[in-house]
Amino acid sequence: MRNRRPSLPSKPVVAYYCYVASRSAAFTVPIYVLFFQSRGLSLAQFGLLEAGYTLAVLGFEFPTGYVADRIGRRNALAAGNLVAAAGVLGYAVAHSFAAFAAAMLLRAAGATFDSGAAQAWLYELLDDDDEADQFAAVSGRANAVGLLATSGAALAGSWAYARWAVLPWLLDAAALVVGVAVLLVASSDGDVDGATADAGDTAAPPSPAETLAVTRETLLRPGLGSFVAFTSLLLGVTVSANLFVQPVSTDLLDVPARRLGVIYAGLTLVAAGASAVSGRVGAAVGIDRWFAVAPVVVAAGMVATLFAPVLALPLFFLLRAVAVVSRPLANQRVNDLTESTARASVLSATSMASSLVTAPLKVLAGSVAAVALPRLFGALGAALALASLTYLARGRLAALASGRSWLQPWRTE
Repeated sequence: MRNRRPSLPSKPVVAYYCYVASRSAAFTVPIYVLFFQSRGLSLAQFGLLEAGYTLAVLGFEFPTGYVADRIGRRNALAAGNLVAAAGVLGYAVAHSFAAFAAAMLLRAAGATFDSGAAQAWLYELLDDDDEADQFAAVSGRANAVGLLATSGAALAGSWAYARWAVLPWLLDAAALVVGVAVLLVASSDGDVDGATADAGDTAAPPSPAETLAVTRETLLRPGLGSFVAFTSLLLGVTVSANLFVQPVSTDLLDVPARRLGVIYAGLTLVAAGASAVSGRVGAAVGIDRWFAVAPVVVAAGMVATLFAPVLALPLFFLLRAVAVVSRPLANQRVNDLTESTARASVLSATSMASSLVTAPLKVLAGSVAAVALPRLFGALGAALALASLTYLARGRLAALASGRSWLQPWRTE
């Protein structure tokens, strides 16, 4: 183990924080829906485009996860940033639905290199430092760093959009290229990467079929598959609802477009605070208790907007906070039960499951928003409430049968 002060992160972890910051500096966050509308897209088309992005992610996830396990996680992250940058530039010059769809495919491919490889790289770094049990805490702090970067970029993005509508997209592409530079200069001292085994390990890497078998076996462990499905639903609902911050704010709450950057900055700051304490939440509350309570709270808040539309604004803050706490806790559970040689592949498979859930939710959200924007959150909240109550009842029966607490329905052996 490297000698370092316990209070300070290792150099590779610092590099990971820097990478996350560069990847998260999205200057287009507060204006992208408005930008698409300015190029002639309707909200329904926007929903279809977002659903297409999710389906494209689904198709790319496992192949890019396997490639990351073979070529190295940092190499895969660098490749993903370059591909995503090409997609961002494609958005900047697009003027039709077909052109936006083509750019979307590039962004989806770039995102899938990040989704499994980044979490796998971090887990291996911590595992090398005998700190794997701190994954949720470190991942949460990294998310907080990224959200702070997003907050600053949101403020700058609104200003840039007012000067030139294309400028935020150029800034996004530049941030992604900076991320590549961070990965290239990151110290490899002690860095465990999926492409390199221990020095004495001369075994051939697993084949795609073997990797697929390990992934299937992992996800079929008692309780884990259903856990992944349910957490995917929760995250899918939050993602789908958050797509419409801009039209809800401007159309329903009469927020001027120039104030959207402030709203997004506030949203990301709140999310950053929640993400920074996600590890503490997991330790204090427990992963099982969190996923028993958080979805019910989210569903209740969404349904409440049917009776008081003004609650939509605080709801956005709740959705962001719940999402950023839930994601590292869910990944912690999956990581703990996954072999290192297939970690990126398994995490990519869980992202695929999330995509399967999120894609139809985005289509539903876009369709509802196009005809009845005020009812959007009510519809999503009702679906989540029904799923939550059904799943909790199922977990209760499983817990009784095995003698566990009813708040531990997803505990795996």
